[in-house]
Amino acid sequence: MEQNYRLTKCTCYLFYILQGTLVNLTPVLFIPLMEQYGLSYAQLGALASVNFATQLVVDVVLSKMVDKHGYRIALQFSAAMAFVGYAVFAWAPDLLGSPYLWLVIGTVLFSVGGGFLEITISPLIHALPDRAKGKNMAILHSFYAWGQVLTVVLTTVLLSVFGRNHWKYIVTGWMIVPVIGFLLACVMPVPAAKTEEHGQGGIRIFRNPVFLLFILMIFFGGCSETIMAQWSSAFMEKAVGLEKVIGDVAGMSMFALMLGLCRVVSAALDRKIRLHHFMLLGALGAVFCYLIVSVTNVPLLSLLFCALTGFATGMLWPGTLVFAADYFPKAGAWLFAYLAIAGDLGGVFGPWLTGAVADRAGLKAGMGVSAVFPLLTFLCILIYSRSCKSVKRFRK
Repeated sequence: MEQNYRLTKCTCYLFYILQGTLVNLTPVLFIPLMEQYGLSYAQLGALASVNFATQLVVDVVLSKMVDKHGYRIALQFSAAMAFVGYAVFAWAPDLLGSPYLWLVIGTVLFSVGGGFLEITISPLIHALPDRAKGKNMAILHSFYAWGQVLTVVLTTVLLSVFGRNHWKYIVTGWMIVPVIGFLLACVMPVPAAKTEEHGQGGIRIFRNPVFLLFILMIFFGGCSETIMAQWSSAFMEKAVGLEKVIGDVAGMSMFALMLGLCRVVSAALDRKIRLHHFMLLGALGAVFCYLIVSVTNVPLLSLLFCALTGFATGMLWPGTLVFAADYFPKAGAWLFAYLAIAGDLGGVFGPWLTGAVADRAGLKAGMGVSAVFPLLTFLCILIYSRSCKSVKRFRK
């Protein structure tokens, strides 16, 4: 049975690379967009927030469509929206006028695709006939990081070679990824989507305080991860004073590389380590990294701790998914959608707050304020590990 779904796993990995591109391509283009269209830090941060806000709306409004229409159609629709969104983002601002409006519209379109991916891929991997659910989840989420690395490095190199004013051709080139994903989704074997009831069992879960704890945990974890992912490129160039190529490749891409490495290490060790211990150390490490980045004037230290933030935050999001799926084993795929909503809210609020603080007090101050989010994540994990792990798991 494992052999039959190998193509399905590979397709999911490709779509998670696409997800990494959908979320991280715009931040690499922050400075070119600022220079060409005169955008402010707040407007740039708002583009990142629109991305996550759109995914949030998809999670809330359209999550049942996956159960109704199946995984295959959901993935095909995601690929189509990503393709159209990139086309609008790249070409509509210059061809149709009102550049910022069309940048927002393009972001909304490809973020709809990203939202569908978020509520489709994890449940699909979870539905495959394989006992190593936690290991599969960690490996899957590592491909988001590899997509981020590929996006940052390749886009930065192309910007350096062809010039910042040719960014729209680079965005056009990334449209090949959803095309390949669409074709793979047409031929991969797919298990039937499980239709889970949201009735009395779901209401009981919503009322369970542990569910609220998981919501807070992934919200703060999402903030902790996405702030550095979204702002490291602009931070290295504007606050640290490094050239964009160095800041992107050595800063943003190293962050993503360490993010993926953390998840691969977690998958390799699997049950040999205690996940909550790993996450507690990671959350504390992220607090330390944000504080160091915000106060140091040494570029090498800024690059180092920017990268280490990736390893520190690498399992905060997928680890929460593992906790929740383990604690609520019969909740079904919809549980992933509600956790994704909370994580996306963190992805909206965190980068926006950093941008708002940066406009008033500078990017270093924004990074310093951001240290509160991994600290709050640490507290949530600590409460879970000490007060909830020993409690009998919830069952419908």
